[in-house]
Amino acid sequence: MAAGIEDASARFTLAATAYRYGDPGQAAQLNGLADALTPGEAGRIGANAAYHELEPFLHTVAADCSEQGYMLPLPPEMLEGWSQAHTREMARTAVIHYGAVKALGALDAAGVRAIPLKGFYLSSRVYTRKSARAFKDLDLLVEEASLADLHAALLDGGFEPAPGRPAFVPAPAYTVYRLPMEDGLTAMEIDVHIGMHWPAEYERRTALNAGDLWDGASPVEVEGMRLWALSAEHLFITTLLDAAVNHRYARLVKFRDALELLRSAEVDWGAVESWSRRWEVRSFVGPGLRYLVEIDPSLSIPREAQDSLMPSYATMRGFMRALPAIGLPDHRSRSFSPANLLFFMLSDTARERARGLLSTPSHLIRGRHRF
Repeated sequence: MAAGIEDASARFTLAATAYRYGDPGQAAQLNGLADALTPGEAGRIGANAAYHELEPFLHTVAADCSEQGYMLPLPPEMLEGWSQAHTREMARTAVIHYGAVKALGALDAAGVRAIPLKGFYLSSRVYTRKSARAFKDLDLLVEEASLADLHAALLDGGFEPAPGRPAFVPAPAYTVYRLPMEDGLTAMEIDVHIGMHWPAEYERRTALNAGDLWDGASPVEVEGMRLWALSAEHLFITTLLDAAVNHRYARLVKFRDALELLRSAEVDWGAVESWSRRWEVRSFVGPGLRYLVEIDPSLSIPREAQDSLMPSYATMRGFMRALPAIGLPDHRSRSFSPANLLFFMLSDTARERARGLLSTPSHLIRGRHRF
């Protein structure tokens, strides 16, 4: 891939990720970037949009640009594909919303505190255009002591356990529950969390404590549903942690999540820095924040906050050189790349950085087959 092609498609994708609805200047910018693309560059945008789960969002961006008189000159089949993805995801999210009303109502009646996470909550509470954020299930953070009551409440509400799925929570509860629809073919799923669903090594590499999340949570009402919500600072940190630890920054939809949050809520940057230090996650939050600022330079984030959240050790500097913001659209979490190898050596503690370095040979061997 020639650098010029990669940069042209990446510039469009990053500009679209940062798009502000109703801004004619940004609509004109995207129109100009799209007009300069070759067919090959446009095809690269289509592949990246699918991988980064941006297709429903990009449909809303293209529609908004057209409404302002700046129709994006992209291949018609690509625009139609984004429209179909948007329609499909709207149908899926309607099913999940139906199940969420049942589940959250049953849990509230049973006295079980539940915090919706990720796509469902962000779409309902944060996104300017709710249909721009697709999601496949309802992620719920609950307290471990409530698992028995959660299990009973969901069973009474018509949900079924899915015992064959990965297990992150202890008995008597299951990690995944499903609610079959009347047609017998469709179902919505709930993914139960008592912490972060991430590779086990990050329980060692970080000091995140789910109890801290609950200490900062508060009850809210969203679209007629009573639920609990993370503080803005905790939501911001965990969104970037999800992008980093679970995807190695290879999901631009997570960066759009963070942008929507920052545009809709006041964030205490001192608290973000304090919690990131306490949880030993600056090595994952700092790069994410740096990428956000490069994607959208208009963000009003104090420079001192950016600097305090970005550790400055040799591996971190190497990682940021290996994966600059312009490289994010073409980045893949399972690719056998210098950035992904260096990611294993990111940690707030020297001990874990050394452990990551010592494990490099095994990653190299595994990477020859499937990274």
